[in-house]
Amino acid sequence: MTNNIINMTQTQFSAWLVPIVDRPLFASRERLVALLAENADRAALETELQEFYEGYCGLAFELEEPEESLLSILQASDTFAPLQKRVAAVEAVRKTSPAGRIARRMSDRPLITDPQPEIKVSALSDNEFRVLMETLVNWELFAARAQVVKLQKAAPSVEQTAQLKSAFLEFFVCYLELEQFLEDYYYDPGQLPKSKDLGLCEAHAERPLHKLNSFLQ
Repeated sequence: MTNNIINMTQTQFSAWLVPIVDRPLFASRERLVALLAENADRAALETELQEFYEGYCGLAFELEEPEESLLSILQASDTFAPLQKRVAAVEAVRKTSPAGRIARRMSDRPLITDPQPEIKVSALSDNEFRVLMETLVNWELFAARAQVVKLQKAAPSVEQTAQLKSAFLEFFVCYLELEQFLEDYYYDPGQLPKSKDLGLCEAHAERPLHKLNSFLQ
């Protein structure tokens, strides 16, 4: 299906959204929230974090193709001026190239032309690690996703379709902000079992098998 969401009906758009908003990332986030509430030990959090990060990679692959079209839509209307400012803020501090961001998702080797991540998560203290986990699970992406899912269930109308598309663009910008935030973190090659989202990466026949990165060593 085309990535130009402007002319989609609500039914078409809702169907297009399903593989984006129904990713394992969101179930993993709920599990991390529960583990944090239980004051689980670092080992349990690290195990779930592997699932969270691999789920994030799956979301990133889904948004990779429509990203240019979505950015064009945001820039085309003053209605999205607040979102435009947030995108500009991301781009102002972004350190990696588009190819570099794809490379980080596909292998454990960032492009040599891109800056190396500065923060090694495995070297964080337990308190710093927990703060990072809390930052991730409270990212605005998850509230934005909840709003998208709520609007998907609303009765179709011109107004509801416009609201759904606006909510999704908010979700997309939240994703860009999370992507930029994670640039600073170094992920060591993980040896934990494959997550459910690995199949998505294997489905990209033109690409090498996605060698999942993890936060762990």
